[in-house]
Amino acid sequence: MIYWGCGGDSTGPAAGDSGEIVFDSDRDGNREIYIMWADGSDMRRLTDDSATDRMPVFSPDNAQIAFASDREGARDNIWVMNRDGTEPVQLTTSWKNREPAWSPDGTQIAFARDRNDVIDVYVMDADGSDVRNLTNSTSRDDQPEWSPDGSWLAFRSDRDGGFGVFVMNVDGSGVTKLTNGFAGNPAWSPDGTKIAFVSDRSGSLDIWVMDADGSNQVNLTESPSQDGEPAWSPAGSQIVFSSDRDGSANIYVMRADGQGVERLTSSSGNDLWPSWSRR
Repeated sequence: MIYWGCGGDSTGPAAGDSGEIVFDSDRDGNREIYIMWADGSDMRRLTDDSATDRMPVFSPDNAQIAFASDREGARDNIWVMNRDGTEPVQLTTSWKNREPAWSPDGTQIAFARDRNDVIDVYVMDADGSDVRNLTNSTSRDDQPEWSPDGSWLAFRSDRDGGFGVFVMNVDGSGVTKLTNGFAGNPAWSPDGTKIAFVSDRSGSLDIWVMDADGSNQVNLTESPSQDGEPAWSPAGSQIVFSSDRDGSANIYVMRADGQGVERLTSSSGNDLWPSWSRR
């Protein structure tokens, strides 16, 4: 899965799908966090330090951005900052922590914690307090994503052998597998009826979409390239994602049916992990 300037060569977002897109990039030699308008214009760098800053995601009110960073040592931790990059605050202090995901009401953040290669999905209050292990498994559980109504968490797990997409109640109960074959990077549509995800079942990493119960799985990109990290637009009419289809990884957008693919960034480095503002 690809974990993994200026754009402006797209036709622009659909009606109701403006706003901003935040992502991480090593275009300037170090992995930092950038923000741009949804059409790829007015790109700005939000972080500027010697650490690795990555995996940014907007808070539901768009006022803050959560991200993973190793700026206070060799391990990733979860941080939050204002949407303009000011006032960064460290929320976690132990183990390795990454892949933050805000609850729809903004009061909690789910994330993946690596404790000596045992990786579980955790949740904490948005100020970093009351940290709880939701999966408590010997498998690798990561890439959490809240459902829009706040009642479910989708996540990736290899508990059945290979990586697949699972869902569970927000207290960790009711774990259900939705996919067969390699799959990950789940992303709920704004109305909660669909989940986009990444799978290599067709021979390369593609963006897929399925109904929230796991039915009707459809390959949207069908490309020989490596496509990953899908995120929905606020109105649900588009999906932003990263792809190396033109060489290095850049940020692309397409309609929710997989048509109309447009490139938003042009970097010789790797632009990854896009997140669309909620409005």
